[in-house]
Amino acid sequence: MCEVKGFLTVEYSNNEAVTTKHSDATRCQDCGSQDIVHDPQRGELICTGCGMVLSEAMIDHRAGVRAFTPEEKAQRSTNGLPLSQMLPDFGLSTKVSTRLNGNGISVEHAGRLERIMRWNSRSTWRRRNFTIAFTEIRRMAEKLSIPGHIRETAAIYYRKAYKHDLLRGHSIKAMVAACVFAAAKTCGFPLTLDSILKTSAEEDRVIKRCYVLLVKTLNLKPKQQNLASIVPRFANALGLSAPVEQRAIEILGITAQKLQLSGKDPKGYVAAAIYLAAKQLDETRSQQAVATTLGITEVTLRSRQREIAKIIQFT
Repeated sequence: MCEVKGFLTVEYSNNEAVTTKHSDATRCQDCGSQDIVHDPQRGELICTGCGMVLSEAMIDHRAGVRAFTPEEKAQRSTNGLPLSQMLPDFGLSTKVSTRLNGNGISVEHAGRLERIMRWNSRSTWRRRNFTIAFTEIRRMAEKLSIPGHIRETAAIYYRKAYKHDLLRGHSIKAMVAACVFAAAKTCGFPLTLDSILKTSAEEDRVIKRCYVLLVKTLNLKPKQQNLASIVPRFANALGLSAPVEQRAIEILGITAQKLQLSGKDPKGYVAAAIYLAAKQLDETRSQQAVATTLGITEVTLRSRQREIAKIIQFT
């Protein structure tokens, strides 16, 4: 392997080669010639004596074409969109131009190009399936204010579900709802199942069945939900102040340390903490208002309130 210290650079302008010589050109390891040419279009170092390619696939370190306006940047951009799981083809598809005139295309090739464009516009069932699913993910994400990385994770889970044939016997939208909820759970994003069920048009039992199937098949490890993360949303809905919100979070922290919360609806403890904190700081809300806002019954609220009152002394 030879070390390249200098060479000739070939630039192409108006279909003519313009050669620039660099000092300390290396010797060809085959014929010993120092006449080395760099072809930037192919990224190769070529010996002009024997034609041997000394190096290939070289990185072009030259600065790109400068652009000063948004229009120039769009026209002179040399890269495309980043890869995205939210696109059926990850954004790697090629679009064949429909402008036949003015591109130097002969009449003989016009018919072939039209057939290529026609076949390129046709999509398979897999592509149509992903298009429907990813559109539904975007819709649910916009309604639930879900960030981009959760959307991407949900799209990855849906692709895996399609690969494992989990859609057999289940609707696309039900599996999408399950994937969104699974993505939120595995990433630790505060999202309740009730909000998913309200956003989706599918039946609750179907979505729950899809979620269980998805977690079991893909061997997902949902994280335990941080109860403090959902306090601000419900506190704002009840019109409570920041001190009440902070006190409710403190109550939940003590409760999580002394009680086993797994297997129970987390919203029951959140509702009880908010109710007790509001009552303690003289911003009392009725049990009916708190229970309705969090989507639980008043019986559940009173039950969780008694559990918390046993371990925390309220004045």
